[in-house]
Amino acid sequence: MTTTTLRRLASGPVLALAMSLLCACATHPAGPITTQDLAAAQSFRPFTVYWVGRSFDGVPLTAADTRQDYDATVGERVYYGNCDKPKSILSTTGCQLPLEIATVNYRAINSRGNEGLGTRTNEVIRGVPAVVFDSGRSIQLYTGRLAIDIYADGAARALAAARAVVPMNRPDTPAADRLVQPKFRKDVDPHLLAIAAQLSPAKRSKTS
Repeated sequence: MTTTTLRRLASGPVLALAMSLLCACATHPAGPITTQDLAAAQSFRPFTVYWVGRSFDGVPLTAADTRQDYDATVGERVYYGNCDKPKSILSTTGCQLPLEIATVNYRAINSRGNEGLGTRTNEVIRGVPAVVFDSGRSIQLYTGRLAIDIYADGAARALAAARAVVPMNRPDTPAADRLVQPKFRKDVDPHLLAIAAQLSPAKRSKTS
C-alpha cells in the first residue's frame, strides 16, 4: 500500500479503517518494502532524504514517500515496522510505528509547535545541533538546510537511529555518514538560532 493511499484512507469518515489497516496485529500487516517501491522513493531529487537502511534494530522498512507524496510541511518520510493497534477501532489518535524518519527543509518548521511534546533539550549529536522531545522518543537533527525528524517508540531506538542516519536517495554522497553544520537563515525560528549560537567549536567537534 502506498503512502498516498494511506493518506487518502486517513481522511474524513474512513479514518478508523485506515488505522485498522496500519495495525501490527491486523490479519495482514505490511511486509518489507518492495524493490520497486524503494526505487520510486530513491528517485526523489529535490533534496537528500535520510534513512537507516532497509531494516533497523530488527525492524524492516515497510514504506517510503515518493515525489508524489511530498508535502513540504512534513517532508519526505520513511516508515519502519507496523503500528501498534489503537485502543478502539474508532480511535482517531493514530498508532505508533517503531520508527519513522522525516527529512524536511527546516524553514518549514515552527519548533514552538512541538511544545506539546513536553520539555525539549538542546543536544549535540554527531557534531550538529539537535533538539530532543517527548522523553527522548523524538529527535530533530539539523544539517545543511535540512532537519531530520526521528520519531520512535522508545528513547534508545530514537537515539540509535539519530546516530545511524545516512542518505537514502544519494548513496554515493562523499562522507555520507557525516552531517554538516546547519545554515540557519536570520528569519528562521529564533529558537533554532539560539541552539546554533550556544554550540562552541569544541562542542561541534564532538560526536554524541
